Amino acid sequence: MKKLLLTASALILGMSLAQNASADCNGLYLAGRGGAVKHFYKDGVANTKKLHYDQKLMLSGALGWRYDYFRTEVEYVWRQKNKKTRHAASGTGLTNNVRFSSESLMLNGYFDLAPFHWLTPYVGAGIGFTKMKFKSTTYSEWTGETTNNFKGKNPNPTRFTWSVGGGLSVKVTNRFNVDAGYRYYDMGKLHAAEITAHEIYGGVRYVF
Repeated sequence: MKKLLLTASALILGMSLAQNASADCNGLYLAGRGGAVKHFYKDGVANTKKLHYDQKLMLSGALGWRYDYFRTEVEYVWRQKNKKTRHAASGTGLTNNVRFSSESLMLNGYFDLAPFHWLTPYVGAGIGFTKMKFKSTTYSEWTGETTNNFKGKNPNPTRFTWSVGGGLSVKVTNRFNVDAGYRYYDMGKLHAAEITAHEIYGGVRYVF
């Protein structure tokens, strides 16, 4: 009988602690992330996928809500501007300058596979909008003139964006987590090209 009572007491205590841990993990949270992003484009005419921009810095901030296995958040993502200069064939005196940057506002959802353990993998997806800023000009050393290569087209389009990804979360305390993960973005079209991005990030998250 004593053993039975001890076993029952231990089970009740364990359930109580688990409930307390669950309550401590849930609620409103703030998250900050930083990492590296690489943009790709798929030429709509040649139908080929090429690396178009260098790897650049990304930073983001998010406000979200967590309940047990699920998290949802609104996130703003800023990405560093790319600048490229290309010289045309020798003797032409032409130089092409390209500038590209993007920023996104996303609604994300996550599923934590083991939310009450110190280490948990997670998967996520998001939808939102991306503002792209693009400028391509050609400078002629012979005439000193600069030509806008996309004159008459919207250089700063806003496009529907979706993302998928996953990662690992380390629980430092019931309220403080460190995350690391990967995301794939489809940002829609920029003129005749499909813009996508691959992102690797690390971040912190605190539940209030």
